[in-house]
Amino acid sequence: MLARFNNFFTWIFFIEMVFKIIGLGLHNYRQESYNCFDAVIVLLSLVDWGLSLVPDLNLGPILKALRALRLLRMLKLAKSWTALAELLQKTG
Repeated sequence: MLARFNNFFTWIFFIEMVFKIIGLGLHNYRQESYNCFDAVIVLLSLVDWGLSLVPDLNLGPILKALRALRLLRMLKLAKSWTALAELLQKTG
């Protein structure tokens, strides 16, 4: 079940990244350093996902390192929560 959630969120973040690139354009997307950071995390997640599909590869330590880096997604959520808190303060 955990693997399914992981795959689901990996692809949701990838789709979000693609939509942002389409909406902002590649040049504008790259202007914000947070978007670049997010893209690196998403791409690492996709590499991890791809490597996990290949049987008989003994990449245990590498996969664990990639999965640990995905924890950086929490920074993305923290930024969203900060923006939401600022919005609520302005309306309240």
